Amino acid sequence: MIPQKMSRNLLLIAARAPVPGEAKTRLGHAVGMDRAAALYRAFLADLAGRFTTTALLASDCDLGWAYTPGDFGFRRLLEELGGTLDPATRMVPQEGEGWGARQAGLLRWGIEHGYDCTMLVASDSPHLPVNVVLEAIAALTEHDVAIGRVRDGGYYLIGVSGNHDILSGVPMSTATAAADVVRRAIELGLRLAEVSETFDVDEASDLPLLIATLAPNGAAAPRTWEALGTLGLLNSG
Repeated sequence: MIPQKMSRNLLLIAARAPVPGEAKTRLGHAVGMDRAAALYRAFLADLAGRFTTTALLASDCDLGWAYTPGDFGFRRLLEELGGTLDPATRMVPQEGEGWGARQAGLLRWGIEHGYDCTMLVASDSPHLPVNVVLEAIAALTEHDVAIGRVRDGGYYLIGVSGNHDILSGVPMSTATAAADVVRRAIELGLRLAEVSETFDVDEASDLPLLIATLAPNGAAAPRTWEALGTLGLLNSG
């Protein structure tokens, strides 16, 4: 039975269990898998503290976490990272072969569960403010698709208003992923809006920009800032 929706909009934060050797592996090759996983755990803590059901309430938006692997106790992890988690927060395991298929499945999940607009945000940008989601919600009132690019050519946010097969034929984890989504939207005749660009943290070369963004005191992502210092990564800047 499909549960009754609570709001018109849904935000899903896509995340991976912060396990060494499975999370942030490209960064891990440079700084060590244990340090990379510990830093990513801090990313999740900052995002969980910022993106809450209360923060999204005024925009008629429910919150969920789309996690992998599916048998990982992700709700328990979030409670460990940030205290009591709102019982209304959705917990949605990622399903499908490949990141493209999993994204498509998550966007479809939102539609199937009665939401008008579904947005999927990556968890690689611990500094990401809530207002980018509010920007996407506003854009989707007049557009079919919203996308937020990252500087390496990918994207950190994809959102749809209605059921649109926006990701078929789009190669993932490439320098043209965002451009390919835009091309796909144009081919389908969809109205597309672009929201604010940011950066994500996938490799050691991304750390100086993260450090510069959070300096001087890490207020935008305090758990990440603390972890950078504890893990001896602040000198990456």
